[in-house]
Amino acid sequence: MATVEVDLSFITQIKESRKKIRDCFKQSHEALRLRESILLSRIDQIENDYNNKTQEMNSLVEALNKEMTQATETLSANKLAETHKQINELTAETGSSIEFEWDNQFETDIEQLGSIKLNSQTKIFPTHFFLPQVKPVVPDYKAKQLPIACGCKNDIHKKVPGELNCPRGIAVLNQTGDIYIADYSNDRVQVFSSNGDYLFMFSEKMNKPVGICISQNYVFVTQYHGHCINKYELEGKLIKSVGSEGNGEAQFYCPHGVDVSDRNRNVYVCDYNNNRVQILTQVLKFHSMLGIDLFKYPRDVKVTRDIVLVLDDSHPCMFVFNSDHILTNRLITRGVGKQTNNPCCFDIDRDYNIIMSDYYNHCVYVFNLEGEQIHKFGKEGQGIGEFSYPWGITLNNTGHIIVVCQKNTNCLQFF
Repeated sequence: MATVEVDLSFITQIKESRKKIRDCFKQSHEALRLRESILLSRIDQIENDYNNKTQEMNSLVEALNKEMTQATETLSANKLAETHKQINELTAETGSSIEFEWDNQFETDIEQLGSIKLNSQTKIFPTHFFLPQVKPVVPDYKAKQLPIACGCKNDIHKKVPGELNCPRGIAVLNQTGDIYIADYSNDRVQVFSSNGDYLFMFSEKMNKPVGICISQNYVFVTQYHGHCINKYELEGKLIKSVGSEGNGEAQFYCPHGVDVSDRNRNVYVCDYNNNRVQILTQVLKFHSMLGIDLFKYPRDVKVTRDIVLVLDDSHPCMFVFNSDHILTNRLITRGVGKQTNNPCCFDIDRDYNIIMSDYYNHCVYVFNLEGEQIHKFGKEGQGIGEFSYPWGITLNNTGHIIVVCQKNTNCLQFF
């Protein structure tokens, strides 16, 4: 009589595989919980340190007020100065940025345990804590009729240090007031003092630089023909270059404006001919995209802690997003009796007024966040207070407007 044999090895293999998967995920879960506990402990420690320093500073202030009230006439100048010094030191220490980051070994351990790959979108906790930056003072726009100073000349035929050829983006280092200008046709960035005196230049891996911004101690510059973004030290040493021509992640097609969020240090790049804004991490790794099927030609971008503004020069209009990248408004920017004509760059003041350069109208417009024109100054020409194709524009912390023009005899003007 024939016998029938049943091979149960396959079922056994399935059971063993299930057990291995469950064990891996259990270990991964335990590792995550352990890391969570460590990070929460770090955050608690940071919070306690911050509270202790704040309490100590408040105690000093109270002691100072008490002594000044009880013995104003007898308090020595040396003792008063020493107390003030202690308060200032504590204020500076408390106001500094507190940072901590994920370590690479943790990600490696998780990948080995459960084949789980962590990336910038799967992080559970924020990697940085930043206090709000000081915003520039709000200028008196009615007084911005004639420049208070002029700097650097237009250089068309040769690369003379301190002279510009088709300058584009402009950024100010707040600590010193130094001005960094993307010298487009000379393939370099030139740096000037706060009053317009030439300081130095750098040009490593430059191919028609357009957009420029400064964050902490780094300079970010977009390359129009290089289809990339470069990260430099303040002195001009190249740290990293990311991008190539294309429409994939961290690829660009003629990028323009760039800005860095002071909330999470993400880098926002106007990917002009790809009709989008790409968001990179502070180490220039792809994070996400903004404005897909919304933008046509995004020219410039500014990021604060609570809003993101994107200038699209084809409409022309300004798109307003909240901090979660949800579109909240769309401003049609209009000049005197007509729309703006090829706006190139803009900046925002403490009250969210928009200061915008208008390339073909040869002027500067000021709009509020509702799109209403507050002020306009400048006209076409080569004289003082006149513009010939203005491009880069920025505010410094003293409230002065700095404008750089493509074809002005005096390329750089301060208002």
